Amino acid sequence: MFRRNDWRFDWSELMTGIIFLIGAYFLLNKPKATLSGLVIIVAVAAIIRGIAKISVYGQLIQDTGIRATVMLVNAILDIVIGLLFIFNIPAGIFTMSYMFAIWFLLDAIVGLLNVSHLKQFNMGLYILSIILNVLGLIVGLLLLMNPVVAAVTMTTLLGFYFVIVGINAIVIAIARRL
Repeated sequence: MFRRNDWRFDWSELMTGIIFLIGAYFLLNKPKATLSGLVIIVAVAAIIRGIAKISVYGQLIQDTGIRATVMLVNAILDIVIGLLFIFNIPAGIFTMSYMFAIWFLLDAIVGLLNVSHLKQFNMGLYILSIILNVLGLIVGLLLLMNPVVAAVTMTTLLGFYFVIVGINAIVIAIARRL
């Protein structure tokens, strides 16, 4: 079903992972940063993440079929969310708690739907990716259930989520090479 030899080291996933980890560093070490700055960081990360997903769409649809189309829709939503935040920062600040909750939930669900192709590369990385996506799902649910607390602790929650997404993207980049 999957063609392992068709995959190569995924530079777009590696760059996505590094950017998310850099974003996490600033979110966790500069908690008093303005929400406007946070909106811009997240907007750029969402756009890059969407572009990275689109860049592997052709290969993923060959290996996973229709499930890759769900990822394509998710990638387009990432880009749209990023553009909306860049061009309307006050609206981004106002809606950030709910937007992040929905974004994290969708991203984790899509990750879980498409993780099966990692089995062909390395079972340990496959399991790690499942764990990281489940953690992303939990963070998304926590944000959705209590947006007021989420707004107050947003930089810390986002920092941890960016660490999860960054590590998962690097795991995928490496797994596709093995």
